[in-house]
Amino acid sequence: MKFFYCIALVFTLFSIACKKDNPQEPEAVTKSSKSWTFQLGDYTVIPNHLNVPIYAWFPDGHISIILNERADSSSQYIMFWAEFENYRSVGPTPFPEDQLRLEPETPVFGKRGDWNGYNNGGSWLKSVFRQSETQLIGFYHAEDHWYPRNKDYIAWKSIGLATSNDNGKSWTDFEQIITSSTPKPSSPQWGGAGDCCVIWHEKDKRWICYYQNHNIRMAISDDPDGRPGTWYKYYQGTFSEKGLGGKSTPLAGLSDVPGSNPSVHYNTYLKLWIMVYHGWNPTCIYISSSEDGYVWKKPQVLVTGEQGGRAWYPTIIGESDVSADERAKLYYADFTPDGRSRNFASHAIRFIRND
Repeated sequence: MKFFYCIALVFTLFSIACKKDNPQEPEAVTKSSKSWTFQLGDYTVIPNHLNVPIYAWFPDGHISIILNERADSSSQYIMFWAEFENYRSVGPTPFPEDQLRLEPETPVFGKRGDWNGYNNGGSWLKSVFRQSETQLIGFYHAEDHWYPRNKDYIAWKSIGLATSNDNGKSWTDFEQIITSSTPKPSSPQWGGAGDCCVIWHEKDKRWICYYQNHNIRMAISDDPDGRPGTWYKYYQGTFSEKGLGGKSTPLAGLSDVPGSNPSVHYNTYLKLWIMVYHGWNPTCIYISSSEDGYVWKKPQVLVTGEQGGRAWYPTIIGESDVSADERAKLYYADFTPDGRSRNFASHAIRFIRND
């Protein structure tokens, strides 16, 4: 039986409704008396038993897991290993340590190359969803390393869309859906809009993309296919700015703790949206909650690095990467102090209602 150490977080939660006449504009915030806590289990390291070629740099952002119901009535889970090139594996549970094999053994999406383009530094498949028996939709983080490509891997970031007709074994790229309002400079420097995760908001029948442009930001699309041109960024209270090049506003509840690489799931036990992301300074992992997916509570520290370096790139996985209940698992990258290597780290996590 695993030992759990308890870290208590007491959240005063908020509820918000969307106006009937303009579902993109929030109404006033109403306080709620509910609160919750969590427990973290022992620190473990996920081994590279599949010999994934990009394991040394993993995780490098949100991890996506989807269910694959097979014709023989048995269930498989498909995991996407997101890096500049992406691998696909299958296993009997949604947890990375239970993945059995790569299918195929070669990359399924993304590559680096010396061409002049927004994705010459690679394309990270961050969020994948099933649309039919064999059709998938994927949202990816893209990096432009300038041309000719800089040797320091300095990246200008954006977010793109891809689809698959064979359960993720190959992909068609539909190109960018979200770009920064700041044009890419002529000389390499870190920037752009990327490091994303996406959810399908069932109540509002729309996609929500959480991404970073130094702070955590948000964009929506009411198109079930999430196509380019249908995305609008959150800006000063409404989703009014175009995804491609429009202005944006940091999410107010999170703006005091700037960071990157958000990962969001709906917790069916808490009946709340839960976000984890990593901060810039200090470089630890934070957790926040929301009643509606739009308005977020001030974040609290979830975990710090065990090796003395950064704790980055978190994902909570339960039934999948976008749904969990009382018990789930946290995965993240635990860096050495020099930042040159990382552990693919994990803790069991238990959520506790205080009501």
